[in-house]
Amino acid sequence: MSNDRVMSNAEASEPAGAVAQPRLVASGVHVSIAPAAQRSSTGRVALTIRPRYAPRAADADEARTRKVWGRLDALLQSYRLSNFGIVIAKKWLRRIADPSLPQFDRLRPWLLNLINGRARARPESPWQAGCPELLPGLRAQPVWDNSTLPWLRAFEGRADEIRAELLALRGQRGFQPLRIPAWASRNALDSADGHGNLSHDAGDWNVFYLALHEVSFERNRALCPVTCALLDGVPRAYEHAFFSALTPGTHIIKHNGPTNKKLRVHLPLTGVEGSRMRVADGMHEAVAGSALVFDDSFEHEAWHDGREARVVLIFDVWHPDLSDEEVRFLAFLQKNKMRAEMAADEQQPQDESFYKLLADGRHLLDDDDWWVRAQSQ
Repeated sequence: MSNDRVMSNAEASEPAGAVAQPRLVASGVHVSIAPAAQRSSTGRVALTIRPRYAPRAADADEARTRKVWGRLDALLQSYRLSNFGIVIAKKWLRRIADPSLPQFDRLRPWLLNLINGRARARPESPWQAGCPELLPGLRAQPVWDNSTLPWLRAFEGRADEIRAELLALRGQRGFQPLRIPAWASRNALDSADGHGNLSHDAGDWNVFYLALHEVSFERNRALCPVTCALLDGVPRAYEHAFFSALTPGTHIIKHNGPTNKKLRVHLPLTGVEGSRMRVADGMHEAVAGSALVFDDSFEHEAWHDGREARVVLIFDVWHPDLSDEEVRFLAFLQKNKMRAEMAADEQQPQDESFYKLLADGRHLLDDDDWWVRAQSQ
C-alpha cells in the first residue's frame, strides 16, 4: 500500500459519523484539530502536528516536522515579516498550539485554516459571503448591543464637544475624497477624475482621517483634541478612525468590510435627517449622538437623502471574542504587514497603491463648498 493511502492515528480514532475536522495532509505530514474525544477535559481545541503514518526512523519524523514548519514559514512570510519578526512569531505559534492555554482557543482553528491554504472560515451568515477574511468561531451578528462596549457612553456623553470640533474643521481643508484601489472592493467604480476608485455611485463621500494603520495624521489630530483623547482611551482599538461625510443624495454601494476580526462604531454628529444604513437585512436610521455598533464583515450600504451633509465619527475595535493575547498577536502581524505594504507601495502604479491614493487625495478638494448646511441653521 502506498504511503498516501495510510490512515493517520487521528483518522483511525475518529468514531463513525463524527464531524470531520480541518486537517492538512501533505507529503506524509498530518496536521489536525484533535477530535472531541481526544481534547482536554476543558474541551479546548488542540492543534497537533505529527507524522501521517508511523515513522521508520527518528530522522524521518524530524524531516516531516520540518515540512510543517516550512508551511508555517511560508505563512509568516505572507505577512511580510522580517527574519527577526518570524522568530518572534514562531514563539507565538508554539503558544497558540498549546491546548492548555485557553487564551488562544480562537486562533488555533484560524492557524490550521491558514496552514491548509484557506484564507477564511466558512461564513456564519450568507451576508458575510463577500468578506475576504473570516476567522472561525467568532460570534457573527450584524448589529451589537451598545452594552458590549460600555465605554461608548463617554463618546455619547461628549457628542456635543466632538460635534463642535467637527464643525470647526470647515475651512481647514483636512477632508479628502475617499478613494480606493480597484482590488480593494469587487463593487468599486471608476472615478471621474481618474484618481482611484469609488465606493459610492451618487453624491460625494469625503473623510477626515484621525487614525489609520501606520499613517501619521498629526495635523488632523491637533485640530480635534477632545475627540482624539477619547479615541486614545478606547480599549483594544483597531487603529482606524475618521469623520465620514456624505453630501445630500449620496448612496454608498453595498459592500463587505475586509475582515470579521473587528467591529465598527458609528457616532452620528450632524445632518442625520434622511440618513439610513442597511446592515444585512436590517435598516437603521441615524440618531445624532447615539452610537451604532455593527460588524462590517456583513454586507451593508448607506443612503443620505437629507438637506445637509451628514457626518459621523467612525472607528473600529477588535472583536470582543478575541482574547487580549490573541489581539496582541494579530496586531503584531497586521502592523508588520502594513509597514511592508507601505514600503512596497512606492513601487506600485498610482491607482493600485492605497497609500499613494491616500496621499494624493489630500489635495483633491480645493475648498469646503461640498459641506452643505441646511438653510434653517
